[in-house]
Amino acid sequence: MLPYPDLPRRVQVRRRARALATREPWPRDEAAVTGEGYARLALLRLLALQRATHRAVQTHQRESAALLARTAMETCIVGLWCLHDSNAVRKFRESEIKVAPALLTFVSSAGIIPESVIREAVRALGEPRKLPDVRSMTEQIDSRTGTTLAIHLYDMAYRPASQYFTHASSSALLRHLTADYRYSTKPANSWARRAPVRLTDACVGLLAGALANQIAEPAELFVRYTEGHAKRVLPPLLVTISKGMARRLRLADLVTTLKQAEEMHADLSRVGPDDAPDDRETRLRAMYEAAIARLDIKDVPDEAIRPVIDHLVTKVLAEWDAEHANQLPRQTQTHEPGKA
Repeated sequence: MLPYPDLPRRVQVRRRARALATREPWPRDEAAVTGEGYARLALLRLLALQRATHRAVQTHQRESAALLARTAMETCIVGLWCLHDSNAVRKFRESEIKVAPALLTFVSSAGIIPESVIREAVRALGEPRKLPDVRSMTEQIDSRTGTTLAIHLYDMAYRPASQYFTHASSSALLRHLTADYRYSTKPANSWARRAPVRLTDACVGLLAGALANQIAEPAELFVRYTEGHAKRVLPPLLVTISKGMARRLRLADLVTTLKQAEEMHADLSRVGPDDAPDDRETRLRAMYEAAIARLDIKDVPDEAIRPVIDHLVTKVLAEWDAEHANQLPRQTQTHEPGKA
């Protein structure tokens, strides 16, 4: 990735974002609170998370940086949801009522107030309901905006970050095994070092831009800032796979694979879609199978790899045939008689 001149723009973006977030005082009357108000609070929280993530990366606290970036993504999605759900304030209140008894469990456990009394008091505040999960929020955001940006953010980074860093999943625990199956107190690095700050910076720009559009203020600065950082974010899963392949693939194997790919490209260039189609597919499939075999992936059964190879073979042949069909009209025009 090429370096990005971030500091001057970040200062400018933070200044404008803070002005957006604090443009109006928080209402003293709870009935006057709006979804936009909560979105502005989310933006303030994002600015704090942005600073903390940068500090964590600078001091080489990789686990902390990943957890902060995951929190920033959730905060960004919640802020966007607040702008697009007219009942966001009511849903926030109902969700707080739902979790209140659990938060006050220590009072009943200490014998101060019985749990039944706590639940009766909480019920008087209103109807308890669970807040929509993050995935549901992204679907609602994209349905209102006509884009797939929120779901892309969730699928590309939020879900993998939860799997590898936040939850005690199998993927997270296996990070404490080295490549030669030794134990390690230091987990394997499953994300590029600066990916968390790039992602957090993008979240700041995304929510600030949406808030600026909501109140009809210029958003170009935030859009450029978001795009500049978002396209430099590598998903955690891609980094993990790349590192695994780099450990398994020797230089000689890489050279052999590239040579086979070059030979296959030359063969496909010499024949058309109707020339021995079965032979083309067989040779292309053999090339992919040989490349995967060089990775020495012993813990993945052939049944799991076969659909991937089938997809790649079908896709490559379809794209090559389409390109061959597009070349025919140009060749015909070039050889038409009577033309220079």
